[in-house]
Amino acid sequence: QNLLYMKRFILLVMMLLPMSAMASIPEVQKLAESFTDANKASSAYISKHMLRMLGDENAAGMEYVDNVVILTSNSKSAAKAINKRTQRIAKKRALENLATLKKNNATTYVYTISANDRVTEALILIAEKKKSVLVNISGSIPQEFVASFLNTGKLQ
Repeated sequence: QNLLYMKRFILLVMMLLPMSAMASIPEVQKLAESFTDANKASSAYISKHMLRMLGDENAAGMEYVDNVVILTSNSKSAAKAINKRTQRIAKKRALENLATLKKNNATTYVYTISANDRVTEALILIAEKKKSVLVNISGSIPQEFVASFLNTGKLQ
C-alpha cells in the first residue's frame, strides 16, 4: 500500500515539471545528469514554490520540503545501473536505511539523513527489473511525520 501511495505521488510530481535534476546530494545530481544527458532516464525537479501550487488539500507535509528530484529509467540496463549507483551513494554517505518494502516485482528502499530529529534528505528508490525510480527529497521533515507516512501510507 505504501508503494501505491509513493507511485501516485511520483506520477503527480513527474507530470508537473520535467526538467534537469538539481539534487541536494551531489552524487544524485551527477547520476541524474549523466543518465538524462545520455537519454537513459528522465528527470524532474520540483521546487518548494511548485509544491505550494498543489493547494492545501493536496499538500500535506509539503511545507517541510524544499525540493524534490525524480529520476526514472528508460531501459532495463539503466534501471540496473541506477539501482547499483544508488546503493553505492547510500553506503558512501552512510544513509540510514529507514525501510525496505517488497511488493510484487518491486522493492522500495527508503534512505535518510537526519539531524536534530528532522530528516534533511531522503532517497527513495523503487527498483524493478525493467524500471527504476529514484526520488531525492530535501528539506527539514519531522521524523514523526516520516514515521506516520511509513506506518499509514498517507501524508497527514
